[in-house]
Amino acid sequence: MKVAIARGRGMTVWRQIAETLGADLKAGRLKPGDRLPTELELAERFMVNRHTVRRAVAALAEQGILRIEQGRGTFVNDNTIDYVLGRRTRFSANLLAQGREPGHRLISAERATVSGSIATDLRLRDGAAVTRVETLAIADGAPMCYGVHEFPLPRFAGIDEAYRRLGSLTAALEEFGVSDYTRKVTRILARLPSPREAEFLEQTASRPVLQAEAVNVDAKGKPTHHSLAVFAGDRVQMIVRPEDLFAGG
Repeated sequence: MKVAIARGRGMTVWRQIAETLGADLKAGRLKPGDRLPTELELAERFMVNRHTVRRAVAALAEQGILRIEQGRGTFVNDNTIDYVLGRRTRFSANLLAQGREPGHRLISAERATVSGSIATDLRLRDGAAVTRVETLAIADGAPMCYGVHEFPLPRFAGIDEAYRRLGSLTAALEEFGVSDYTRKVTRILARLPSPREAEFLEQTASRPVLQAEAVNVDAKGKPTHHSLAVFAGDRVQMIVRPEDLFAGG
């Protein structure tokens, strides 16, 4: 059904379109997970050009109401995912417990060096060698978490290939004799994403992300890796349970 937009009433056309789409959501005509009509279809519905529709959709995406996925279309954001942060936080287990489908992608891997706080966290000297692994964690087919992980060398030489083959950092660590690891420290920060983070999370650079920086240790308390996990802020809700974080001393 076509909708006539009132012009000259003191509200821009694109804002009226955004309000109408918002009303569709509140009325249940659009539900979480639904795919929006194409730009052309919306332009025909509101009798405007595609540029005006694009601006209205972008505004709703900025608010986290809609999600634009390159090559797939625009979707109404699903309910946020509860992500439990504990001593043994595992991405796949978190999602499977909620009936979600986890996925993983290795973006890149390289030999690098660490210094400053990361070297201190890993109990390494400045300039020590590590394998740096860049990953993308996926929930129900949509990118959820961009990660950068540093593993000390030579202890974990080849862990990038193990991850590429197994699709899991936990499984890759098991191949190096680490049957269990826990978080020694987790630091959480809300900030704006870098252009690279925004690109892989398929969001605008003006939408906030949640950063969780962690130091992980093996059963003997020796650091296994440092992780920087950057979550799409509108797709996840962090849950911190003190009994999980501090159980066992």
